[in-house]
Amino acid sequence: MDADLAGLPPVTIIKAEIDPLRSDGTMLADAIEAAGSPVEQRTFDGVTHEFFGMAAVVEDAAAAQDYAVERIEADLSE
Repeated sequence: MDADLAGLPPVTIIKAEIDPLRSDGTMLADAIEAAGSPVEQRTFDGVTHEFFGMAAVVEDAAAAQDYAVERIEADLSE
């Protein structure tokens, strides 16, 4: 968190509710925002750390992937 986070391109952070790293994602988002860089974050309830790549069996994984695509498309269109 000691890095200069000013001037970053838009950042999207996707977090799982049941994840020991969730608070790290929140701290990173807060630091990016404090540096004046654009950041969006979303926590998916009821899922664990590795959920993102499990769309075949975890419904919220597909939703998280769709959210990631939406954010990338929005950021590239700016």
